[in-house]
Amino acid sequence: MLSDPMDEIEAKIALQLLRDARQPVSEIAKKIGVTRQTVAKKLVALEESGMVRGFVARLDRGRLGLGTMAYVFLNEETGARIREEIERVIKGWPEVYAFHRLFGRYSAVLGVLVRNDAELKRLIKRIHRLRGIRGTETFIVHSTVKDDPEAPLAEAIAREFR
Repeated sequence: MLSDPMDEIEAKIALQLLRDARQPVSEIAKKIGVTRQTVAKKLVALEESGMVRGFVARLDRGRLGLGTMAYVFLNEETGARIREEIERVIKGWPEVYAFHRLFGRYSAVLGVLVRNDAELKRLIKRIHRLRGIRGTETFIVHSTVKDDPEAPLAEAIAREFR
């Protein structure tokens, strides 16, 4: 069940946007069987509610020279202030595309995109210089089998209206 309910028209619009966010409003309207004005109004409501957070192009990281993807697991000292400081610093690093807090053996994991292993090594050294970092464990991605972050979103929406 969706925590923020949407009506069936909003769900259909969201699914269309997940498939191709560049579609004109008129094309979405035609596909889901409503007027262009209805789609435009619903789209504004979805954006204002925060359900639609933006429209982004998915670029090829390899063609941009970012050939190394890694996940860096952090073992940090406990304490809210230390962790908040680590978060504040790392959130500003452009190489880090994701920062997730974890339960379990590690306190956080970073998703990282860099040009090469040497750049990754420099980033890890920078992490180790932060106050409160006890250690890290790094996993370098050697191949990607599936990269479709929209799939679970589309499934959650579709499941609601079956």
